[in-house]
Amino acid sequence: MNSLRLNFCPFRFEKKNSFLLCIFSSLRLFFFSAFSFLLFTFSLFYSSTSFAQQDPQFNQYFFNPLGINPAYAGSRGMLSTVAVHRSQWVGFDGAPTSQAFAIHSPTKNKKMGLGLQFMNDRIGPKTTTAVSGVYAYKLRIGRGRLGLGIRASLYNYNFDWNKIEYRDNTTFGSIQRGTESFLTPSFDFGAYYSDKRNYIGVEFTHLNEGRLGIQADNVNIESTARQVAQAIITAGRAFRINRFVVLKPSILIKTANNRPAFVDVNASVLLKEKLWLGMSYRRGYGAVAILEYNINKALRIGYSYDIAVTDLSRQNGGSHEIFLGYDFNILRSRIVSPRYF
Repeated sequence: MNSLRLNFCPFRFEKKNSFLLCIFSSLRLFFFSAFSFLLFTFSLFYSSTSFAQQDPQFNQYFFNPLGINPAYAGSRGMLSTVAVHRSQWVGFDGAPTSQAFAIHSPTKNKKMGLGLQFMNDRIGPKTTTAVSGVYAYKLRIGRGRLGLGIRASLYNYNFDWNKIEYRDNTTFGSIQRGTESFLTPSFDFGAYYSDKRNYIGVEFTHLNEGRLGIQADNVNIESTARQVAQAIITAGRAFRINRFVVLKPSILIKTANNRPAFVDVNASVLLKEKLWLGMSYRRGYGAVAILEYNINKALRIGYSYDIAVTDLSRQNGGSHEIFLGYDFNILRSRIVSPRYF
């Protein structure tokens, strides 16, 4: 079949509607390039380590996109399961430990995605657990899909005041003892677009800004602890260098009202469609080494290690994270291998 190549267009199409397709593809390429530049500029000016982390931050977020965007639900085309464990500042008393589990799948017609998530996070006297239900609706746009998703969660915050040691027990030791638990709902919204080589997403978390500790009418609502709404922006692109090597840069930005942004910049390389090797950089914190191995088309494992340069990093055994993912092709879908996102 004959084809037409327009002089100003870098893409090749069939004659029918070739001009419109060229314009669309050129605009899409420009959009991703411009947005990546804006994200990079944003990270240079606004990155900071003082961002208040209210949810656990996992290094391997790009291997588990559902954890940072409900619109990703069902995007793998199969019933997908993921489990992650993170031990931070090993050997440090009261150091954070976090676990997450997610399962999600598209519906049979691939127009919707459903998911279920569990999270546990412990730091010092505080333990946070959450269970979440996820729904996403998919729209075909050009060569990719746009997902719009919502997440409804129930958080339980448990405080064990017996684990706190006061320097002056005569003054503060009797203020609070025992344990307390608080339940609060949380609602998130996300949008996620991806094709074979690009992805971009945004999530707005804790939209209702749930409050903790309101047990009586005379409580000062403004002084109670609460969840803070924040925006999470992610973007990435895969570049095929040759048949053995794929380069994938990506970025994650977390920002909240009147708070400095948290920025994670990553570059990963896929070797022979089996082994991912990557490095992430966080200004003021250090770097993270990441690897993932695709054992087969269904099973993958990953590991990361924080290379922190803070004073605290010299007083512990480092931070470790392990990842396990498995896909069940119960819908008999065509398996896309390797998957970049």
